Amino acid sequence: MPRLTPLLALTTFLLAAAALQAQQPTIVHAQLTTEPVGTSLATRLDELRHSSTPVWVGYSIPVAPGFDKSNESDQTSFLEGDHESHTYRNDDSHPGQSIDHETVLLRLANNAIEKVRLERPARTLDAGNQRFVWLTGVSETDSIHTFAALAHEPAMEGIASTAIFIIAVHRSPEATISLIGLAAPASPLAIREKAAFWLANQRGKEGFEAIQRLAREDADPKFRQKLTFDLTLTREPGGLDEIIRMAHSDSSPEVRKQAQFWMAVKGGKKVSGDLRNLAENDPDDQIRKSAVFALSRLPSEEAATQLIQVASSSKDPAVRKQAVFWLGESKDPRALDYLTALLRQ
Repeated sequence: MPRLTPLLALTTFLLAAAALQAQQPTIVHAQLTTEPVGTSLATRLDELRHSSTPVWVGYSIPVAPGFDKSNESDQTSFLEGDHESHTYRNDDSHPGQSIDHETVLLRLANNAIEKVRLERPARTLDAGNQRFVWLTGVSETDSIHTFAALAHEPAMEGIASTAIFIIAVHRSPEATISLIGLAAPASPLAIREKAAFWLANQRGKEGFEAIQRLAREDADPKFRQKLTFDLTLTREPGGLDEIIRMAHSDSSPEVRKQAQFWMAVKGGKKVSGDLRNLAENDPDDQIRKSAVFALSRLPSEEAATQLIQVASSSKDPAVRKQAVFWLGESKDPRALDYLTALLRQ
């Protein structure tokens, strides 16, 4: 048995080397070198950004479960020149190929990081005869912290959105912690909104809980208004309930109005009675009117049912008028019958 130990060690080494090689994509038309990252990713990028000629830097990261990329027929990505770009999708309507690793790419030139993008490992990268440095040994934590810092750099404003997206797709729980930090009040509103979007869209239960806390505790009504949409993106149970809570009790009327809209879109018939109650009984006349609009966003048949009820029974003439207006926009035949009868009165 002791004589097998070197063989086992060699096998382990070869498997590890094969796994590493599998994560490195095929790179063509490049002055290619493969190097260890060294002290930190940020330090290595700072060194490379001072190069006299443009340089592409790439490395591999594990991505969060469920991250899908749209199917693409072209098997080559051209990093230089005017070529069609490729987009990422994170919804369930047209699932792409599920992947567990992704290639992070950065273009450094003119003492700055000019471009940031992701590519799937199976895709061939054409570097347009530029220098290309493939980095090994980049930890997820190092990668996440580097991109969080880039998102905050004023000079990186043009790539902040992509930087935050890249943070979000990392598999490590550290990505959720980083996004929560970026969504905190100390960040500019644009960064907060992007971080919150990906917390809801990509970070599961912990991301939803972070959004829920922000919806209940954050002092900025403009930010909370945006959170009503983000809550429609979560796959976790409780998203609709939180939207309903905001529609009823948020301190900002504008937030309540926005929550009503997404409440109708997300909840459909399930929330129709609740919305009708708001339209008929809320003490704020603007909230009552916005609730009527939300009713009009319900599925067609249910919208007509609820609007006819409000138009017939509301004690507020302005609300009844609003309901009649939206019935006029409806294609449900019952809406036309109701309006015809109303004109004959």
